[in-house]
Amino acid sequence: MLENSFKLVSDPRTLYLTNTLKDTTDKVHFTIQKRLGLTCILGDIGLGKTSVLRLLHWQYEDDKENYITTIIPTPKFSSDFAMLKQICADFDVPAKRSFYEQQKAFEIWLAKKYQENKNVVVFIDEAQKLKNQELELIRIMLNLETYDHKLIQIILAGQLELREKLLDPKNKALYSRVFTPSVLSPLTLDEAKRMIAFRCHIFEMENPFNDESIELLYQQTKGIPREIVKLVLESYRLSIKDSIPITPQLIQTASKQLMETHNEETGNGTYKVRRYTQTQTKSKTKKSKSSK
Repeated sequence: MLENSFKLVSDPRTLYLTNTLKDTTDKVHFTIQKRLGLTCILGDIGLGKTSVLRLLHWQYEDDKENYITTIIPTPKFSSDFAMLKQICADFDVPAKRSFYEQQKAFEIWLAKKYQENKNVVVFIDEAQKLKNQELELIRIMLNLETYDHKLIQIILAGQLELREKLLDPKNKALYSRVFTPSVLSPLTLDEAKRMIAFRCHIFEMENPFNDESIELLYQQTKGIPREIVKLVLESYRLSIKDSIPITPQLIQTASKQLMETHNEETGNGTYKVRRYTQTQTKSKTKKSKSSK
């Protein structure tokens, strides 16, 4: 079923790796495997940061012989001590009464895991929500190292606001430790076509979108993966409800309905749906003039 292929949850199985995403995962793999300490995945809302982070965590989580991992979906901590205690709890490091005692216990545990040839990796999503004191904690943890390697690897994924935080003079020492951050971008039209085909292929279903429909879908969503998935699902819902094929006209209707719902929820009435019929009429007029 198409709704299985285009779920709005971040499912690593349905993530289509564009060249940009492949480059991003390569950087993260290199950072982790070479024990370089810290890297970041940056991008606007809906570009796939969470999906990439979960894919990476999923890949390393299964290799328990060599890696010990945890993922923090949303960092909402009352203090840096609370953050440290949570990370320690995820790794079964006993809780301590003070920040200093907790830090020392974690250092001893990390050193032990390094001796056991275990690579410890922490994935943090929504990292733009990290406060300066929590970013400072990350810097402190990254100071734990041998002559050759970091004892802990930390992968941050966040909106572009995270970059602004890292560029703040207060966090200069942490920013200098970031190994080649990655910045995600919207899909190209060709990538959007391949993503839709890829997701349909995974669940062995026929692709109901022709090139003309995908081109309009791409225009309406500006190549943002999450918005593409939403519009695909709404178009499919209308197609099933009315027992009609998915056409550009149906996609326009679906896009309009999505935006009306969005405007009702946010009170924003400024969005205007691009009219397929008008653009088609203009293109046909141009063609008829050129043929005379």
